[in-house]
Amino acid sequence: MKKRVLIVVVGAFAIWWIAAAPRSEIRCCIADSIVIDPATAEATAAVDRSNEFAASLESFDLDNPAYDDAIFPDGGSTAVVTGHDGRIWRVDVTADIAEPVADVPLVAWGIHEVPGDPNRAYFCSAGSYEVRQEGERAGLYQLDLDSGKVTTLAIRVPDTEIQLDSPIVYADSDASAPTLNSDGSGAPSRELAVCDNLEFSADGERIYFSEPFAYTEASVDDAIDEAIALPPNGRLFRYDLGNGTTRVIAEGFHFINGVLVDQHPGQPREESVIVTQTSLFQVTRIILNGPRAGSSEVVIDGLPGTPDGMDRDADGRLWLAMFVDRGELLTWVHENAWLKPLLMRLPTRLLLSSQAQKTGVVVLSPDGSEPLYSAFYEGPELYSIASAVPASDGIYLAHVSLDDAERDRIGVQRLPWPPELTGSR
Repeated sequence: MKKRVLIVVVGAFAIWWIAAAPRSEIRCCIADSIVIDPATAEATAAVDRSNEFAASLESFDLDNPAYDDAIFPDGGSTAVVTGHDGRIWRVDVTADIAEPVADVPLVAWGIHEVPGDPNRAYFCSAGSYEVRQEGERAGLYQLDLDSGKVTTLAIRVPDTEIQLDSPIVYADSDASAPTLNSDGSGAPSRELAVCDNLEFSADGERIYFSEPFAYTEASVDDAIDEAIALPPNGRLFRYDLGNGTTRVIAEGFHFINGVLVDQHPGQPREESVIVTQTSLFQVTRIILNGPRAGSSEVVIDGLPGTPDGMDRDADGRLWLAMFVDRGELLTWVHENAWLKPLLMRLPTRLLLSSQAQKTGVVVLSPDGSEPLYSAFYEGPELYSIASAVPASDGIYLAHVSLDDAERDRIGVQRLPWPPELTGSR
């Protein structure tokens, strides 16, 4: 009898182990254990202002849904935000206005204004986990803010196979970089799986956009498995507005998310871009021109949370949205990779509830090397900050949730300029 029970238990466990396994693109590539240097967390703790952050946070009870990113195309108080209801909204907290501008394919995430043209914007659109309307595609799009007209720029990208042993950066001078032409010729291509975030070149001729992973129909479970396993599935692309080509810039990185062009005074073209590797708690520089072209370097490592969107303020400082704090659990998991195959089979809700849901922001010096300000928050007003967008009247905190129960949040949250950083007002 005991033997029969043991066989049943072992069989049930085997069935569960197979059925609950993460998708093959993740379980194939679980990273080895890593040790996270505590130096950055100690440096951010030295400039922590969490108490002041919570006390000064402002909330505006408007009708717009939770949103992922925001822009201020006219430089004033009116924001355009990417709502998680599949629409883009116009929001003005001074006039108590929140109104939809356009219905967009799938769900818009990152958005970027066009310098000198307050009527145009570009945005990344992708399925907000498990929401994929028939016939709508992830991609890079243009939006006319007056008419609400949406124009497709790029929904296909070069199809490449990531080399798992090391990341690749294609210098601007590298003729071998996989490139898809506007007429479909060039490199073999595929549909873009996720368009997450984007950034303009200073001359307005090129758009960099990120794809954190390249498998379709991603769910919340998959996103969390990605964060745990650390597979090198991230890619960075560039779209040329002049000729319509899409080029691979970098691949084999970990969950590339936020994108910013590095400042390059006196140079005719950007030498490098920086990206957040969300699941690696890191900001990385991708070097495209100059003597080190075709390489990458760590800008800052061991951040106290998972960096999502990035923005610059008028003084050039970097505002990093910390989607969730790293905490002891995530740190321990990455230091003990042997446990990851089990953790990725546990229910998502259990993993989400096992860690206190703190979210926050970290501000870095213009070169990204020095923490200047840090704050984390746990409470009813904010769930997970996806972007911290500097504006003249404060920092607008776009926030969303992976938890179904928290996805219906509405309104706008703003942080007044911290006294330590008032030089950009």
